[in-house]
Amino acid sequence: MNKYTVRSGIGMAVSAALASTGLVASAVHAQQSASGLEEIVVTARKREESIQEVPVSITAFTAEQIRDLGVLNVSELSDFTPGYSFETFGGRRGAEGDVSRPVIRGQSNILGEGNAAIFVDGIVYSESFLSFPFDIIERIEVIKGPQAAQFGRATFSGAINVITKRGTNEFENRVTGRIAQDDDYEINLSSRGPLIADRLFYFVHGRYYDYGGEYRNELGDQRIIGSERSWGINTGLEWLATDDLSLRFTLGYNKDDDDIPAQRLQDRFANNCFLDQARQYYCGEVQKFDSVRLATDRLGSEAGLDREVLRATAALEWDIAGSGFVLSSNTGIVSSDTSFGNDNSYLGDPIQFGGGQFVRVEDSERDEWSTELRLSSPGDEALRYSIGVYRYDRKLDRLRRRPETQILITDFGRERIKNSAVFGSLDYDLTDQLTAGLELRYQKDEIISLPAAGGRNEADFTSTLPRFTLNYQLNEEVLLYTSIARGNKPGAVNTDPRIPLEFRTAEEEKSWNYELGVKSDLLDNRVRLNATVYWIDWTQQQLTQSGIFNDIPISLITNAGETRVKGLELEGRVIITDQWSAGAGYALADATFREFCDPVQGAELTGFDCVSSVTGAPGGDVSGNQTPISPKHQINANTTYIQPLTSAFDLYLRADYSYQTKKWSQVHNLAYVGDRHLLNLKAGLRGEAWDLTLFVDNVLDDRTPSTVVRFADLGNLNIGPNENPAQDNVPGTTAVERGFLVPLPRSRRVGITFSYNF
Repeated sequence: MNKYTVRSGIGMAVSAALASTGLVASAVHAQQSASGLEEIVVTARKREESIQEVPVSITAFTAEQIRDLGVLNVSELSDFTPGYSFETFGGRRGAEGDVSRPVIRGQSNILGEGNAAIFVDGIVYSESFLSFPFDIIERIEVIKGPQAAQFGRATFSGAINVITKRGTNEFENRVTGRIAQDDDYEINLSSRGPLIADRLFYFVHGRYYDYGGEYRNELGDQRIIGSERSWGINTGLEWLATDDLSLRFTLGYNKDDDDIPAQRLQDRFANNCFLDQARQYYCGEVQKFDSVRLATDRLGSEAGLDREVLRATAALEWDIAGSGFVLSSNTGIVSSDTSFGNDNSYLGDPIQFGGGQFVRVEDSERDEWSTELRLSSPGDEALRYSIGVYRYDRKLDRLRRRPETQILITDFGRERIKNSAVFGSLDYDLTDQLTAGLELRYQKDEIISLPAAGGRNEADFTSTLPRFTLNYQLNEEVLLYTSIARGNKPGAVNTDPRIPLEFRTAEEEKSWNYELGVKSDLLDNRVRLNATVYWIDWTQQQLTQSGIFNDIPISLITNAGETRVKGLELEGRVIITDQWSAGAGYALADATFREFCDPVQGAELTGFDCVSSVTGAPGGDVSGNQTPISPKHQINANTTYIQPLTSAFDLYLRADYSYQTKKWSQVHNLAYVGDRHLLNLKAGLRGEAWDLTLFVDNVLDDRTPSTVVRFADLGNLNIGPNENPAQDNVPGTTAVERGFLVPLPRSRRVGITFSYNF
């Protein structure tokens, strides 16, 4: 077999069975040489490959690296991943239709489908991922660029591939925990090992997490806002039925019980530009706050987030008669039930318009399942291929009601998405050093909106999505590669029944992505340098706009026009001495609109100076501006020092630094959150079976918000019984003036983490 050999899932399972220690899981195969950097084997192309031999830009983190970073969720992980950012807006909501929203290479959006998707053990996970237990994760791969050919829909800019821990042939029991400021506590208990040696393996994990919050509410009882609580159980079972056949099953349950998230509205009195316009605006860096104003008392027992998530998967790998042809299937479901009670005025609902409609509860039920069947040829041949079929179905029901009652405010009905696809890949070794590849997916998306009042809004979208790769192994140390890929994001249906018909549908997004990269392990594998440059032509970008319909502000998804992204990503790591190592990364994502005529809000801010090519309506030209909620520059650096103290334990020291530039609130590039600096420090003692670490996160106590959302100051809703123009901060402006909503970030935090294997 040559260096391109790809082991099947059967081979991975056998490796698990024969592993000599429970510290190595079958899906990782990360090995640390005494004189070199660790090798990470990834499955970004649905087969095992060294990360340094894949012609795709990937940043991967093993379980050990995640532990060393001390990150708790995918948002924190984005601080240390070039070209990737993740917006958290007030905790772990996942209600009101919100989903986890990764941003890769500047391809951002605010509402609607995310431009990058998260997959857990190959199954799409559309629910909020912020409370997913990181202690069960074996590896995370951030895969950049369109990934439709391998992962399917909603991977327009990339995919986050999460692989969970599996059973081993040796017993391992482990307890980990954290104790920190602001009543921050977490405990994890896990066990894995054989039920039948070499044949049947188990993994079981339990978690409890509690966080007390830190921001004071100026209203009511002055209580602290933003507490979070979670508990969950995750299990896995893997059976090597024969030497050629393996089956794996996982089951996970997670329960969240959170308070209202800490969010604050920068109100109309802060507006400082376009004051002669109907709604005004704010120009500059948004304010930082140390308290909130929320009407928590009127929500009663339904204040905050109550969510249950159930996840189940079943996977099969069959090496057909030992021929090397592998038939694999993977099926899974993710089901969630969410209730979120909040003060959506973010001002204490001061006018109680319509009986207090802004203090409300959002209920949602989300059910999604997917299944894939794939046939792959032997991985040790010069010509390698795979073919497969895929099916995905999601149902989402949402309504808005008064707290602690069933009195409806709005019933959004049901949204349903169906996706069917056929796909394949082909790789051919032209020479011992040069390999060409083609991946292709044809898919159909059906998006259906069933309003509660009746009727049906439906749109179908079909697409053919290729990716071409060419990689050249210059020598054992250096790989050169290039790729051309077509990206696609299905269209959207605006489900709010109050939106006029002409704005109900947004067209699909399209892009062509061109990438050139180099991966290298130098100086006896003690220096790793990877670099990527890319160019993206992006059309019909879907962005959120806010319109006034029947005097009510409503967010909707529209198409922006054309965008171009030019970027650079650099990653490096070096072993300086046997005890001291360091790493760094940099990303430039220059994402600017080439053509975008904003028909909804642009006119009041820029005047009528263009006509939208999408809607045909007059609007304001914002071409040349940067895409919102995405930093143009990112920098991260880290250093680790390990000093043996005795034969039993080591001293561990680590520093991590992250920097990202400002992020705009909207396409007009007027309001923004400022540059953010994050410094984390750790010091600890580690033995063969245990460790104890003292950490200080956010040492600089940077209070820059993670994002900002253009909103409306609902404390000045001068309509109906609340008519009072004297409330206007500028006479003659409209009832609904601009506000800007910001989440309050966590401040400096000191704590300890511990773990013990037994």
